[in-house]
Parts: sequence; structure tokens; C-alpha cells
Amino acid sequence: MLYGSPCDGGELVIVTAGEDGNRVVLLTSGPVRLPKGEEGPELEESEDVVEQRDPALVERTALSMRPVGRPVRWGPGVFGRCMAILVAVFFAAVIKFGLDEVGADTLGWHALPLLALAFVPGGVATFLNWRVTADSSGLWLAGAFRVRHVTWEELRAVGYTGGVLAIGRADGRRWTASLGWPWMERRLRLRPPYVRAAEEISAMRAHPELRPTEKSPARDHGRPLGPLLTVLYVLWAAAFLIF
Repeated sequence: MLYGSPCDGGELVIVTAGEDGNRVVLLTSGPVRLPKGEEGPELEESEDVVEQRDPALVERTALSMRPVGRPVRWGPGVFGRCMAILVAVFFAAVIKFGLDEVGADTLGWHALPLLALAFVPGGVATFLNWRVTADSSGLWLAGAFRVRHVTWEELRAVGYTGGVLAIGRADGRRWTASLGWPWMERRLRLRPPYVRAAEEISAMRAHPELRPTEKSPARDHGRPLGPLLTVLYVLWAAAFLIF
């Protein structure tokens, strides 16, 4: 027997009657994903499914929270920002080394790994200024180069693995951002802010009464630092070339 029509994000349960006449659950299935229609706003491209949080942990987190009116924000901690600054300084030194090699005409194949450092500004910008803002409309996700929005209706799962925060959407896409160094954080006995964000957002998804009731202004959604850092590194390199 079908109790209600399947809907996106719902759960399928197969129930039968036991010998005593009571209902017995034979099989359950996770959230239903309906066939894709038109694509929504583009997130960081990935079709991987975000692992659901432990229901018991979600309930414990929900019990520790209270309904709020104002938007809730999560962002980098002191440790994350300090490590990002160290990486930024190291990258600036690497640029100088590469330019010195060019100036001395000694640049060779040994310098090819330096090309991978072209992705460093985006990573540093994320570590320095990532932000997730929850308001009455959903989540605002500030990464290295842009701010994205996921409504509560679109939100399907929130998880983290190896320092990577992942937020899954109804159409199967997800927003991901590398936000920490789990190895170092465990040894320093730190509780990273992205862990708390994943747990509290999961609780808000499961318990709508915990979601903020107010909308957040655009200035609270975060300012991506990727473009600024890229320009600063270009100017840094140009200064050595000119002078």
C-alpha cells in the first residue's frame, strides 16, 4: 500500500502485517531523487552524493540549539586563518624564487611543479574568508570567487570528510570547499568551525523550527577574496620583473 505520493527528498518504506497484526517494516530506502528537470543555479560541478549525517548526532545537536530570529553565520577560525597566512607568505616567496630563476636563466624542468601553485590563491582565499550564512531563505555559500545560494527546499544533505565541507542539493550537485587540516586539528584538539557548521545546518534541515526567521543583507553573505589575492600576486610578480 502506498501512503502518499513519492516526493523529492522523501523516504520509501515497505510495510507488511506481522502474525500479531501489527505493522512490520520490511525495507526502507533513503531520500528519493526524482528525475532531473531543468537545472538550477550552477554549483561546483560534482555528481557525488553527500553522505547523510548520523541521525542520532543530528538529534543531539538539535536539542542543544534554540530557535533564532537573526541569520546564523559560520566562518574560519583563528587557526585556519593563521595557516592560510603562512601559506600565502610561502607562495609569495615561491613567486620570487621562480622569477629569480628566470632572471638568472637557470629555470629548468625542476621548476615545473611550481605550475601547480597557480591554484594556491583560490585555496588561500577560501581558508581566509569562507562563510556559510543561514537565513529564512536558505544558505549563502561564500567561496574563493563567488557567493552561491541554496534554498532550504533544495538542501538535501550536509557533511564533511577530511576537512572538506560538502553541501548537497536536490538535483544531485553539491558545493564543496576544503576548509581545514584535520591531521593538525586533531593533534591540537581543536573543534573546527566547519564541523559545527555541518552539524548545526543538518539540525536546521531536520527541524525547520530552528531555522532563522529573518533574511540576511547582502553584506553578510561574505566577500570572496580570490580576485583580490590574484591581483596582489600579479602585482607582486610584476614588481620584481620591473624593478
